Amino acid sequence: MKGFKQLILSNKLEQELSISNGIVSVDLSSCDGCGDCVEVCPQSAISIITLADKEIKKLSFKGRLKVKIKGDYKAKINTNLCTACGLCIKQCHEFAIHKTKKLSC
Repeated sequence: MKGFKQLILSNKLEQELSISNGIVSVDLSSCDGCGDCVEVCPQSAISIITLADKEIKKLSFKGRLKVKIKGDYKAKINTNLCTACGLCIKQCHEFAIHKTKKLSC
């Protein structure tokens, strides 16, 4: 089963990294605030923030549980600085950072 999960995650990562003009975002319910993404970002577009109580209440059960265990620190991406290079996606051990296609107007 572990090999199957790794294959799915590998395929998902490959798909996201192939998006040429995308937007990078953080799934706050999955992020544990470790800061590994901050260290690899060449644009300094990622910072670690502390969630307010009202933001924590909006998280999924998984996210609220993770806050109880790991703390209320989460990654935040400044989309004005981010070039969507994908280094943070590769670095995230929680698979909390994703790239999606930009919606055209």
